[in-house]
Amino acid sequence: MDTTTRSSVKREFKGIDITKFILALLVVAGHTHPFKDITNPTFLQIWNGILFLVVPYFFMAAGYFLFGKVFTKPDKDAQLAALWPYLKRIISLYVYWTIIFLPITIWRAATNDLSITQDLVLFIRGTFFFGENYFSWPLWFLLSMIYSIAFIYLLIYINLKIDAIFFISILVLIVAMIFNYSVEAETENKYVQALGKVVKYLFLTGRLFTGMFYLLMGGMIALGKIKLSRPSLALMAIIAIAFQFFKIDVFSALMFALLPVALFYITLTWHLDHVKNNAFLRRCSTVMYFTHMIVFFLYIIIFRQVPYFGWDAFLVAAAVPILLTPIIIRNEERLPILKHLFG
Repeated sequence: MDTTTRSSVKREFKGIDITKFILALLVVAGHTHPFKDITNPTFLQIWNGILFLVVPYFFMAAGYFLFGKVFTKPDKDAQLAALWPYLKRIISLYVYWTIIFLPITIWRAATNDLSITQDLVLFIRGTFFFGENYFSWPLWFLLSMIYSIAFIYLLIYINLKIDAIFFISILVLIVAMIFNYSVEAETENKYVQALGKVVKYLFLTGRLFTGMFYLLMGGMIALGKIKLSRPSLALMAIIAIAFQFFKIDVFSALMFALLPVALFYITLTWHLDHVKNNAFLRRCSTVMYFTHMIVFFLYIIIFRQVPYFGWDAFLVAAAVPILLTPIIIRNEERLPILKHLFG
């Protein structure tokens, strides 16, 4: 996703552009399930771990360019002035894409057995608390961005500095992991069960609360406040992976957060001078992220049945956005809405 604010200095981040394209393909795979027939538990654990890298990386890429700019401003007022237009842009993106997905949401309401009132309540909850409605699953990223940036804006407004805000983001991440655990855990603890029911009803999981940490991690890296050597990156990866096989409730999930950080830091340092089409890949990753679920829905409703998953769905949902990208690039000056949606 290209929800980034890039400097006017002509520095290209080809490693980020290429990685985001690959991760966008993984988003498509995560939603279309090309490996649905594989039941090997080791493969599934590794595959799910790979999928969990995707959105944190997108958050960090956005935070790197955004907060690397915001927190170089000399005072609070300048920082808020730099952050406010970005927040408005993300809100408008979320509104636009929610409207674009609305026909699919209405189709779902028309084909289920719920009343109009129930469907309306589900739409309100999905839009403001889940970050998704039927088949608009990728939009939770934008809602998490909105809430995270709005909270950071508030913290800057009350005169907190980036180090304090980053510390708060760690606490918020811990809360998010506790929320996830309460939803997913098989436990007899009645308090955990009660928390899980509340979280699942209100937020589905704790994912909306993860964005703040990764956004600010990207910003801390951009500002040079976090510098990692190759041995430390290797150690972070080893620790993160080890705790996925030796599970400790909540703690293992927190340790996994080290892995996307290491991945982002590594790809940030790639120069890749021989790569010439990174700008296309950057735009393509955004087009793919936002449109693949629409393509997926149209494919299965016309050629298959709902629900349906498989390799053919993955290939169609990935290929069509790639083919659409040059058309969008050619027409975005004539149709500014395209630049706003995908630029």
